[in-house]
Amino acid sequence: MDAQLPCRIVCLTEETTETLYRIGQADRIVGISGFTVRPPQARKEKPRVSAFTSARIDRILALAPDLVLGFSDLQADIAQ
Repeated sequence: MDAQLPCRIVCLTEETTETLYRIGQADRIVGISGFTVRPPQARKEKPRVSAFTSARIDRILALAPDLVLGFSDLQADIAQ
C-alpha cells in the first residue's frame, strides 16, 4: 500500500464502510459502527467500535487508526 495513504481506517458510519468496500479498500478498514449492515460481510469481518453518537474510544485507540471517518458535527464529541 502507498505509504502516503491511510492504511488503518475506522469508519463511524455505515456509508463510509460501504464506500470503502465498493472501491476495493476493505482491507484498510480496522473498525466499524455497530449499526453497519451494508455490506453484510463487514459485520462478520470487522470489529464494531461505535454507535452513531457514541464510541468505545479505548477500542478505537487500540486499533491505532491513521484515519477516523465520521459524519458531520453529530459525531464531533467522538472526534475530540
